[in-house]
Order: sequence, then C-alpha cells, then structure tokens
Amino acid sequence: MDGLSSGFGRYILRRLLLAAGVLAGVTVVTFLAAQVIPADPAARWVGPHATAEQIARAREELGLDRPLPIQYADYIGRLLRGDWGTAVVTHQPVLSDLLAFLPPTLELVVASTLLALVIGVPLGVVGARYRDRVPDHLSRMLAIAGVSMPTFWLALLLQLVFFRQLGWFPLQGRLDTTFQLIHPVPSITGAYVLDGLLTGDWVLVVEAGRHLVLPALALAAYPIGLVMRMVRAAMSEVLGEDHVRNARALGVGEGTILFRYALKPALGPVLTVVGLSFGYSLTGAFLVEAVFGWPGLGRYAASALVAGDYPAIMGVTILVATAYVLINLVVDVVQAWLDPRIALR
Repeated sequence: MDGLSSGFGRYILRRLLLAAGVLAGVTVVTFLAAQVIPADPAARWVGPHATAEQIARAREELGLDRPLPIQYADYIGRLLRGDWGTAVVTHQPVLSDLLAFLPPTLELVVASTLLALVIGVPLGVVGARYRDRVPDHLSRMLAIAGVSMPTFWLALLLQLVFFRQLGWFPLQGRLDTTFQLIHPVPSITGAYVLDGLLTGDWVLVVEAGRHLVLPALALAAYPIGLVMRMVRAAMSEVLGEDHVRNARALGVGEGTILFRYALKPALGPVLTVVGLSFGYSLTGAFLVEAVFGWPGLGRYAASALVAGDYPAIMGVTILVATAYVLINLVVDVVQAWLDPRIALR
C-alpha cells in the first residue's frame, strides 16, 4: 500500500514537472512568434496619425526598445504576478479582456462536451450491442461523418437547414437584440444558460439555449465521433470475453451485462477522450464563433491578429495552452487514481 502511495505521489510530481515544462515552452514560442508580427505594436498603441516621436515614446513605455531576453524575463515576471500586459486595441489589461470573453467560450465548449457524452456514449453502446448489424453500421457512419466533416462547413450546413429552411433556431449571436432590450439579463458567471438557472429565469434559459444549440452541435460533432468509437471498441472487447458469456449463460440480464460489465471498463478511455476533446474544443470553438457571431475568445483572438496586438495574442495562446495542459493533467491523475498500475509504470 505504501509503495502504491509513493508511486502515485511520484507520478503526480512527474506530471506537474512536465506540465510546467510545456507551459514554459509555450511562453517562449509565443513570445518569439509575437516578435515577427509585421505590425508595429507601438504604432497601433498611439494611433494612425502619430508622429515618429510619439511612436518612439510608446516603444519606450511598452518596453519594446529593450533586448529580447530582458523583454521576455520582464514578461514572465509580470505574468507570474497576474499582469498579462495591456491590449493594444482596447487599452485594457489583457487578463480582464480574457476574463470577459472567456465565459461565452466556456459555455459553448461545456455544452458541446455534454452533447458529446449524451450522444456519443449511447451510440457506442448501440454499436457494441448490435456489432456488425444495421444499428452498428449506422452509428459508425455517423461517427465517421462527425470526425471527418470540417467544423466550419458543418456550422454553415446547420445554419442553412435549421435557420434558413426550418426556422427552428436563430442564425447568430447569444441573444436577440430585442430580447436584451426588453428583458434584463443577469450577470453572474457570464454564461447565460447557467445564469438563468441560478436566478430561476426560465425565459432566459430557453432563449439562450436556442442560440446555443447549433454552435454547440457543430462543435460537438468531432468529439461525438471519438467518444462513440472509443465506447464501441472498449465494450466490444469486453462483450467477447468468457466471463460475459458465462453471465449470459447464467441468465444475467442484457442491461446488466451492457452497463455494469461492459460500459464501466470503457469509462476510463472515454475520460481521456473527453479531456482531450475539451482541449480541442477550446481552439475549435474559434471557427464556430466566427460563423455564428459568438462573442468569445475566438472573436477577441481574431481582432488581435488583425491589429497585430501581440500582448492579446500571447494572452489568448497562454490561456488556451494552460487550460489544455491542466485538463490533461487532471485526466492523467484521475486515470492513475482509478487504475494504480498507471502510476507504477
């Protein structure tokens, strides 16, 4: 028991050191990449009609006149203190901008992850239960389509069908303009559906949910395919083992066999897929946000790229990288906790 505990502790320490190394590498790469952006941040800072003297003064104020190693060391120091710099476009602290644009993106990503579980797991169970039969073929076709279909193309297709043809869901945005004018919108977490649930505002929940369905479904297509294929593969392997055949021979119900004997062992690999898909969705959401006019990190990053706003670009990159690394770290730790053999490898 002590050996398992010490092995688990060493495993967590290794994962923490690896995560720290990855994040350090990300800061170096993003810092160097920001230096080659052709736009001059100092010129953007003072405006289009600034004189050479004003630009030079802005470069001095922003610290752009110092050597790159000193700029990087100063940036890391400020980053660790919670000072992520000042955005050139908004003239606001980058961290406050990120905190303002993050909730809409998180709402979209969480909704797509829930859809991936709600749709992908049952499809995987059906595929394993009816392996090589018509339901399995149909579920696999859906999984292949979800994995291979470009996200932006699926988003446009959903708009064409469910807005243009059927009129079931709105085209863009998080709320209709008229709705925001006549209905007070609470600001608690920044996620409208969650805020509506917390305040008991069911009108807001329905309205925000209608706007959320199409972008969340477009973003969830790829994770749905991954979850479905992972569940099907893991369950099919378990259903072919001898103890499952013996259970069937003893008259154990098919539901018990599927959900207790076969699905439970498949949850570990599914956890890994869901964690990776969540990180993927943070970046994949940028295209979906552009198509659906969703005011999240994607819009903020796009405007920063166009303006050459390298503090904002670095902020978005580091935030997404940190989230991705932390999600993978949590998934690894949970898997090692569920299966101690992983920590001893």
